Amino acid sequence: MTHGSSNTQPTPELELAVVWESVQWTCLVCGGAEEIAPDEEAPTPPICPTCHRLAVAEALATLLGVRR
Repeated sequence: MTHGSSNTQPTPELELAVVWESVQWTCLVCGGAEEIAPDEEAPTPPICPTCHRLAVAEALATLLGVRR
């Protein structure tokens, strides 16, 4: 037993070209959206440059506090 109409024609494959200008990713620390070029890769773990700098500054301040 066949289902559907016997006079339906298969649809041709659609060839769509998608061009991405930028790709967005979300920072795990602040939740902010960052954009990068499509050929770039998001950092792993996804932490924005501002949060990264703050984390490094806090770590250095902690280390300097311990050494005194």
